[in-house]
Amino acid sequence: MIVGYEQDFKKRVHEVIKQKQLCSVMNDTKWGNLQSDVLNKLPFTPPYQAKYVLDDILYPENFENDVWYLGDWIEGLSPFFSVEWIRVRPRYQKHKGNLLPPELIDISKEFLSILHELRIQYREENNTFFIYGYISNTDSLFKGNQLS
Repeated sequence: MIVGYEQDFKKRVHEVIKQKQLCSVMNDTKWGNLQSDVLNKLPFTPPYQAKYVLDDILYPENFENDVWYLGDWIEGLSPFFSVEWIRVRPRYQKHKGNLLPPELIDISKEFLSILHELRIQYREENNTFFIYGYISNTDSLFKGNQLS
């Protein structure tokens, strides 16, 4: 029964991709390599906001400022084929006590190094990195600070 559900889910995802005329930018191998490198090479798992192909809601909905929590890079991204995009904020606010302001821990350079090493296209905006599973217009990926 689970196999049938997974097949139906994958079929629905592919139907929406076709309907929205989205182009694939990432594949399971690239997502898996990114996930592995984040888990194994970074000092913490950076928080992210995700947009899934079948959902109109972003998870989490508000992601404009630095946050105090980390990202679920083990189960949160799967299945990879359903991820339309993620917006990674490779920094977080570490709690230092009730009377002290939080400390901003930033690993943007380390995260960017992983993106370059894996040759993953991205778009940088307001201290976040957009990584697309699918996109309707690739122009924004090939401007400015991305891979050459």
